[in-house]
Amino acid sequence: MLVNSFCFLQQVDPLKCASSGMFVNLSAVMLRLCEPFLDNMESKKDKIDVNYLFYNNRIDFKDLTAINASSDEVSSWIESINNEHDQNSASGEVRLMESQEATSSGKNSTSLVRCAKKENFSFICECFFMTARVLNLGLMKAISDFKHISQQLARLEDDLESNRAMRDQGGGSPQLEQDINRLEKIVEILTQDKFCYEAQILRDGAFLQRALSFYRLMILWSVDLVGGFKMPLPSQCPKKFSCIPEHFLDDAMDLLVLTSRIPKALESFVLDDFLSFIIMFMGSTSYIKNPYLRAKMVEVLNCWMPQRSGLSSTASLFEGHQLCLDYLVRNLLKLYVDIEFTGSHTQFFDKFNIRHNIAELLEYLWDVPSHRNAWRQIAKEEEKGVYLNFLNFLINDSIYLLDESLNKILELKEIEAEMANTIEWERRPPQEREERLRVFHQWENIVRFDMKLANEDVGMLAFTSEQIPAPFLLPEMVERVASMLNYFLLQLAGPQRKSLTVKDPEKYEFKPKQLLKQIATIYVHISRGDKEAVFPAAISKDGRAYNDQLFASAANILWRIGGDPQIIKEFMQLAGKAKAAASEAMDAEAILGDIPDEFLDPIQYTLMKDPVILPSSKVTIDRPVIIRHLLSDSTDPFNRSHLTQDMLIPNTELKLQIEEFVRSQQSRKRTAAESEIGEPDGTADMVE
Repeated sequence: MLVNSFCFLQQVDPLKCASSGMFVNLSAVMLRLCEPFLDNMESKKDKIDVNYLFYNNRIDFKDLTAINASSDEVSSWIESINNEHDQNSASGEVRLMESQEATSSGKNSTSLVRCAKKENFSFICECFFMTARVLNLGLMKAISDFKHISQQLARLEDDLESNRAMRDQGGGSPQLEQDINRLEKIVEILTQDKFCYEAQILRDGAFLQRALSFYRLMILWSVDLVGGFKMPLPSQCPKKFSCIPEHFLDDAMDLLVLTSRIPKALESFVLDDFLSFIIMFMGSTSYIKNPYLRAKMVEVLNCWMPQRSGLSSTASLFEGHQLCLDYLVRNLLKLYVDIEFTGSHTQFFDKFNIRHNIAELLEYLWDVPSHRNAWRQIAKEEEKGVYLNFLNFLINDSIYLLDESLNKILELKEIEAEMANTIEWERRPPQEREERLRVFHQWENIVRFDMKLANEDVGMLAFTSEQIPAPFLLPEMVERVASMLNYFLLQLAGPQRKSLTVKDPEKYEFKPKQLLKQIATIYVHISRGDKEAVFPAAISKDGRAYNDQLFASAANILWRIGGDPQIIKEFMQLAGKAKAAASEAMDAEAILGDIPDEFLDPIQYTLMKDPVILPSSKVTIDRPVIIRHLLSDSTDPFNRSHLTQDMLIPNTELKLQIEEFVRSQQSRKRTAAESEIGEPDGTADMVE
């Protein structure tokens, strides 16, 4: 078992460790031993003692990653328990004997900590923890291998299909033929391996049911360590919970993901305890440190959506479970924000996959009235907290994904044009044609993935802006929202829109008509909630993409593609307001004249309205500008030191000076206008 425990970490000699099949069989045996207390787990779970992890003499858990504690923290905690045990011990002689035993065994200091306290553990306790370890090395390792083989097989099949397409398109070099033959052989071998795993694991329903029952007990036992199924969680994570091995919970989620994708595997299984556990811990970084484990919980819930699971019972999970109704949307929004920074070198790309699962789940929950009401309440309570952060990252992702997709579409069209010129294309060397075709198919996959996610994000902006427009209109958000919408409108209805025409747009998930309708709808939804008329000014203030003709062009396209007449009407009314706001802004700029540099925001060079001082760099900046920056980056933009909103210092004196400057300029303009009106005709000429 010790040798097999390193199979996850490095290449090992297969002659020195047990086979995967042997450990899967051992997993089945251990689950059989657990059956008596799995049938009556509520009364038996109290016999499972967490101290077994630290004081048993059979299995060493100390090198395993803990759920929310470092190895040093685990050792320090155990040592503190031992010290307390020593102080309470009635016999100093017992302590001396224990010390002598530990010393004579020749173990290191960590082992001294582990062996300082001896306890007798029940059979149920020993069987439970041994089974957890065996399952991790057996069944769960096999499931991990099966998942890896399936992913590798899917990638290689895509590569094989792309290579065959290149051959059919005139890229038939000897090297390409060798690549196709090599891929065909690998695909055949991996397909056989996949069938073997399916036969051993996926088709043994009773085996999987016993494993699910075991991990249900694992969940119940883990939750007891934090006080049971109660929310909110205690502010301080109990050490007993934070020190348990992470794989205990990670394995439970992996098994749920696998079985949720097997037809009818969960048909008779009660999932309420798993759902309660996921909702409790999915949004808590202070209890579960690994963001990928919390993301895996979302993957489980995603599999349970009624339209995906095919089970009517899962609908009642989401719609009738009290913890779910109270906390699910809140924790999903929190995880959407938290996943921006995972600490992994692949975090930038990982976040899109994870947010894709979250977005699908949120879209489903929006159609459930009770969850939609909870969503609206969260947006109201957390308008300047987690909800504003969620909205900011949703906008960031929408801009990036759509921009990347549209740029890649232009590059695809360039290669399509090269291939259409058959005479010039055939003159190119085979290797060059192959390379261009390889790039073409690679970009096709990127566009398809990015555009699918962009459609989801824009769709979420559309349905949330209808009933929750207020966050879009906050001072720190409204200009960013307007700039995003103007940019999308320019791409879809501007002069360059015809350059985005591709042969088969549906293949790339590119739906320009649908996107344009959604963008217009978002404009209108936000405008309907704009009680203070700040949105038209924000639209017209965007110097990069705004022009009044763009809205007229978009309206004409919307009429042609069958847009909603009411939406188009309100869209054009908003365009008129934006045009008027642009004119007013020009007049206001003329009135102010030359603005002193100290009144200008150092980033945007616009007149500040609410200046604040950054405590570290001592720079004065407009509050909406710095808050918008802090939504994505909690550092001072001038020296990268840590910065949060509550650290901002209002520059009251400068604010009064700016207000006085504006008043004086406006007064001077009024005086000049009045003098011109009151001056008799011809007076100016007489003076001259």
